Amino acid sequence: IGFSLMLILLAFSVANNRTSWFGRAQTPSVGGLFSRENSYLFASPITASADGVSLIRVTAFILNSQGLGVAGQKIDLRISGPVNLSQVQPLTDTFGRATFDMTSKTPGTYTIHAEVGGVAVPQSVSVSFQ
Repeated sequence: IGFSLMLILLAFSVANNRTSWFGRAQTPSVGGLFSRENSYLFASPITASADGVSLIRVTAFILNSQGLGVAGQKIDLRISGPVNLSQVQPLTDTFGRATFDMTSKTPGTYTIHAEVGGVAVPQSVSVSFQ
């Protein structure tokens, strides 16, 4: 009967998420709002014509330590070359998403970095205009 009681208590603890035997992975967050390690950049397509018209869309996802979007964050992009940047949605929405379009008349491969409140997102993305 003691073993059965122990199994019942264990099942109750697991069901109520009260166990801490193994701990949970914690991701440091910046200012308590977003997690640098969970946030990232995405570009599509990664290659476009260097005609000043063909677009590459860059999307930043700013997430908290639980992987949920952080709304209302202004995203600043840093780009390593001569591109024209259009801020489609520079503030993050409820999914933590901000959107930018870029064009260039200068062929090359350019690296894009993002910052939130002066804090760099560690991941970057490279795009090419040909």
